[in-house]
Amino acid sequence: MLIFLIKVNLAVVLFWALYRVAFRKLTFFQWNRFYLMGSLVLSFILPLFNLQWEDSLGTAVDVRGIDWIYVDHLASSPVALSEHTATWSPASVLLMVYLLVALTLLVRSAFRFRKLFLSMGRSRRIRKGSVRIYVHDQGSGSFTLFRRIYLDRFVYENRLRPVLRHEMVHAVQLHSLDLLFMEFVVAMLWFNPFVFVLLRYVRDNHEYLADHYAYGTQGSLREYLECLREETVRYFSPVPASYFNSSTIKKRIIMLTTYKSNRNKKWRYLGVLPLLAILLVVFHTPAEQSLAVSAPGPLIDSNGAPSQFPLPEKYLEKITWGFDQTAIHPINKKKTTHMGIDVAAPAGTPVFAMGDGVVKKAVEEKGWGKMIVLDHGDGYATFYGHLDEIHVEAGVRVKGGEVVGKVGNTGQSTGPHLHFEVRLNGQHLNPADFY
Repeated sequence: MLIFLIKVNLAVVLFWALYRVAFRKLTFFQWNRFYLMGSLVLSFILPLFNLQWEDSLGTAVDVRGIDWIYVDHLASSPVALSEHTATWSPASVLLMVYLLVALTLLVRSAFRFRKLFLSMGRSRRIRKGSVRIYVHDQGSGSFTLFRRIYLDRFVYENRLRPVLRHEMVHAVQLHSLDLLFMEFVVAMLWFNPFVFVLLRYVRDNHEYLADHYAYGTQGSLREYLECLREETVRYFSPVPASYFNSSTIKKRIIMLTTYKSNRNKKWRYLGVLPLLAILLVVFHTPAEQSLAVSAPGPLIDSNGAPSQFPLPEKYLEKITWGFDQTAIHPINKKKTTHMGIDVAAPAGTPVFAMGDGVVKKAVEEKGWGKMIVLDHGDGYATFYGHLDEIHVEAGVRVKGGEVVGKVGNTGQSTGPHLHFEVRLNGQHLNPADFY
């Protein structure tokens, strides 16, 4: 989840930068609306892609993305435990804080949305149809909520028709849906300051859109500007409501009086294509055929001991805690001597049997999470901990190199990895002596 959030926020920042540099001052407001909302949706979708393109590109070009596995390892050092005490890890505390703030923001939005609806409950409806119009006495200015337009009594009594035309644009184009989605984005990415800037851009662009259509349909620019002057009070709410008044009156006047952008400048929007390509490359995890097949090499050495590395060979360089190494445990903060090896790998990476043997145990145990124990005979046994999936059952005979499970983050672990041990008659041995 951490890597996913990093990718989403990276995409949001890059899309924001492109909008600010290339599109923000253009008068193609409808195009800007599609860009702003589309870029946010893509920010959540693109990190889910994992393109496998080495085979198609061949040796003509070496395309490599960021090693997200290494990034994940830096964020949370994997640790395997044989202890049975349940403790909180720093990663789990951060996750709880993130989820708590996100839930709080969602609940707050829901309550304010409900409060707004209740406060408008006594408004008088003056028009039925697909777009309903109400008159209220709340002194909160005129605003639109989905297909409902709430006119301030002052506007209604003084027949400020530009206000109604403006709000009608919000209602017909359903700008409230954009704001509702932005409430979700802000809640999910509350720690990213660029998200709040994007929220302001979305609101501003809604006002530009409504001004453009309302002024362009009928009436003079002078009449419209005078109407803006009359409406000087705005009730700013985080709920998905579009208000005629805004703190961006100056910007709106500038946009109203600015010459329309040259149509040729629409070519700028093609700048999205290279940005998408960059994001796909950055988010890409290079394909490795070794994930689908057993790693090559001898399965049994001359002494009959297991000799197969339990993961694809590329992870030989991903050992994060070696055998018989003493370090401060990141969870219980105690000095601990490690009696196996930890190998960082993404969740779902296949785990191989180190050699021929019989499954002695395939269960989920406290501390170990999902684990497998293989009996290789002559007193040798191998242990595989913190698995995401177990593909064998106790009592089944397996061949060396056979996939017995997949890497995970179960039990007392701070990140996806495999905890692996080799024992001879119950005594811990250095796994590096066997592969």
